Amino acid sequence: MFTRPSILLLTFFAAIHAEEPQLAGPYRMTPRSVAQHIALDRDWNLGWRDAQIAAVDELQSQSKWIDVSTPTSIHMALFHARELPHPYYNLNSEKYRWTERKVWYYRKAFTVPESARGRYVMLCFDGIAYFARVWLNGQLLGHHEGMFGGPNVEVARWIRYGQPNDVVVEVRSGNWGRWGQDISHNLKNVIQPWVFAGGSAAEAFFVFGMWRGARVEILPPAHLERPFLVTESAETAEAKLRLSVELLVERHSNQFAIHATNPGRSVHFVNSFSAIKAPSPLTVKLELKESATGRIAYTGAIAATEALVGRNWLEKSFTVPAPKLWWPNGMGQPNLYRVELTLFERGRPVDMLAFDYGIRTLRTVRSAGARTEDIWHDWQFVVNGRKFFVKGVDWMPADLVLDLSRERYEWLIGMARNAGIQMFRVWGAGLIETEEFYDTRNRKGILVWQDFTVSNITTADWPQDVWESQVVQNIQRLRNHPSLALYCGGNESNPYHTGNAATIGIFERSVMEFDGTRPYRRTSPDGGSVHEYPDKDPTWYGKEYKLVPFMAETGMHNIPEARSMREVVAASEFEKPLSHMFDPQFAKEHPEFRHHFGEFQPSRVPRMLSRASQIDDMSQPTIEMLSEASQMGAAEFYQVLSEQVQANYPVTAGLIPWVFKRPWPIVAIMLVDGFGQPTAPYYFLQRTYEPTHISVFLPELVWAKGEEVPLEVRILHAPAAGRGDLTACVEVLDDRLEPLSKKSVPVSVKPGPSVTAVSLGTFRIPDRMRERFFFIVAELRDKTGVLVSRSAYWPRCLARMEDEAFRSQYRRAPQPALTFDQGPWLKLTVAATKTTLRCELLSSRQLTLERSQMRIRIRNTGAVPAFPVQIAIDRVKRAFFATENFFWLRPVKTG
Repeated sequence: MFTRPSILLLTFFAAIHAEEPQLAGPYRMTPRSVAQHIALDRDWNLGWRDAQIAAVDELQSQSKWIDVSTPTSIHMALFHARELPHPYYNLNSEKYRWTERKVWYYRKAFTVPESARGRYVMLCFDGIAYFARVWLNGQLLGHHEGMFGGPNVEVARWIRYGQPNDVVVEVRSGNWGRWGQDISHNLKNVIQPWVFAGGSAAEAFFVFGMWRGARVEILPPAHLERPFLVTESAETAEAKLRLSVELLVERHSNQFAIHATNPGRSVHFVNSFSAIKAPSPLTVKLELKESATGRIAYTGAIAATEALVGRNWLEKSFTVPAPKLWWPNGMGQPNLYRVELTLFERGRPVDMLAFDYGIRTLRTVRSAGARTEDIWHDWQFVVNGRKFFVKGVDWMPADLVLDLSRERYEWLIGMARNAGIQMFRVWGAGLIETEEFYDTRNRKGILVWQDFTVSNITTADWPQDVWESQVVQNIQRLRNHPSLALYCGGNESNPYHTGNAATIGIFERSVMEFDGTRPYRRTSPDGGSVHEYPDKDPTWYGKEYKLVPFMAETGMHNIPEARSMREVVAASEFEKPLSHMFDPQFAKEHPEFRHHFGEFQPSRVPRMLSRASQIDDMSQPTIEMLSEASQMGAAEFYQVLSEQVQANYPVTAGLIPWVFKRPWPIVAIMLVDGFGQPTAPYYFLQRTYEPTHISVFLPELVWAKGEEVPLEVRILHAPAAGRGDLTACVEVLDDRLEPLSKKSVPVSVKPGPSVTAVSLGTFRIPDRMRERFFFIVAELRDKTGVLVSRSAYWPRCLARMEDEAFRSQYRRAPQPALTFDQGPWLKLTVAATKTTLRCELLSSRQLTLERSQMRIRIRNTGAVPAFPVQIAIDRVKRAFFATENFFWLRPVKTG
């Protein structure tokens, strides 16, 4: 049996201050199993003071403590303790601003068993935002900064075994001492994403607290750390994997550094002549089990016969026969394995690590288009040898004040899977995401493009030692997740600017050294990716972006459902006109509505209102009218842009529109509102992400009478197998839903990803359609008549387009969306023609205490099609999503 040496508390980077050590370190401590792991999430006390304490004895005079559980933010801790009202409602956020000027203290008692004596005891914090100091049993351990991991401290010398130990954590906001200053100054010296620091659409909040969990890990003198499993090849018959795992003997991780920190010298290799061999034989058992069945897929051993006192790397290559591969959503099942690593000393198990893993390969290759810039990345993603068009969406944090339950992730990611989403780009002004986020994505088969936190700023004044610590810890944490597809330094920052060069250099070298198996990007957009927010008809996506290899951000504003807005905004504000939003008086008359209106910018909101004015009369809209019209205007925008970007494959290899969900109940560009309720754009994008999708490639949305409209079909096909049993049909109807034209043609589609172009001729707009909408409906059916895909469009025929000069100018280059002050309006047009819908509940079952699932059948028993058919659940507080919504429904007699 090893004897544990005296323990040295060494730190990383900065010189140790005798009174207050710097606790930042680069190494993540891997969570253990129950026997070696003590969770410290519950039963904390929280209090606040005006100034920092010098010693924990001062807290004896603290008059007020509230009971909290972690992880959470200070905001949510105060809300759950009923100290303050919910920060999202009305103007309640203003009642929290005082918290940033206080110093906050968490305290808790925990017990470490006698059996831990003689072992390393690691006190680990997985996320504290932002400045922290930690005491254990009255001993100041040191200070820490950085919200994405740490501090991790070896505390055996201060532990009282078998009796209560008192831990106190001091937390200060990232803008401590700079309260009330602008965000650019507040973030000059701290590494905190700006959406949590009063950034755009989050001005009301500077978020901080013990937002991730705390734990104690009990480690024997010889123990394992930071395993890394890589799939080198994956075929149907077998997969070849390579494991690397650290073995520490009579040392712990904090006694090492990843490189020299003094400017004039490098690290010298410690050769075998000065090394001490481990005194006892060590062996590691490796086992892979299928998570779904428990079947053992592989078992093997690594003999550590040459292990040295200190730090060792054990490596093993092995083969898994007939592997069950991990596939992204829509390409196959996201099969998972449970990996268990057990360290044996003299035949006795002393340490064990376990994690989930998916066997898959992922790489990027050059997309098909021409290279047009010096910096040009490979954007064609290939998984398990199969190319695919990435159907993605950008991801903001699930909650702005960091109320991040596993149930919330389960709901949102399940909704994303339902929409056919294959990849989330985790936005760099948000989170380096949580374990719950990644675990859920692993199970749902949704890939992750993970931005780090260099976002919309220059980082010349950042503490680069803190940045490196945060980067390395999170690479070590994330690299075994099969859903992790790509690392990116951040969002919309110039990585080539001298103020960012050191930061991005640290990120780049860390990715290569501590992973090296995934593509990385210095920022987004860069090297062929594009962020674009146009005020123009979405048909321009098919004209302007022919050479773009990857569309990484784009979208259109809309307002969430009216009931969501009425829940957080005073009813009196909706009694006042909601027009003329940019009049100075508007914000004064609608302070709560304005407060919940993210990105309230003259360059963005008018395009939303212009598109809404094509749906309904926006001269004096109610919140219900504004919500419905803006959603339908944005829905059309997302549908057309998605179809036209996908139709550019293989030149364009992926689409990630902005944004899946807003992190609090807010008006902005979104598919899902802050309460988790999808909007119309969610469902229109969902249809374009189906496995086989029919679209009409319209060159224009606005026409003049007598013009010929080309009926050019693009069939977007993702499955690996082609199909030859299909019929494409395009029907044109007037605004009273009477048919004007109908054409069909048999089609075959090649194996996916593929784009099949089919022409069904043209349609001449009758003179009587002046100042009216008309509808184009495309359908794809199989040989039995079963519907495979359907898409609906509502082009406009305007009198002003009869002016040749106006028409030529409007079409020559992108123009702002037209405002329909006098109509025609789509809603009033459709409402003039009546039909009858019948809804039948087929089944209902309870999934959890708060979730249920219903199957319903909706039939159109009238004489004309219905559009858009919207499913709603009223008179109860809820969020729901459906497999289909806002859809075109033909009468029963016509199929």
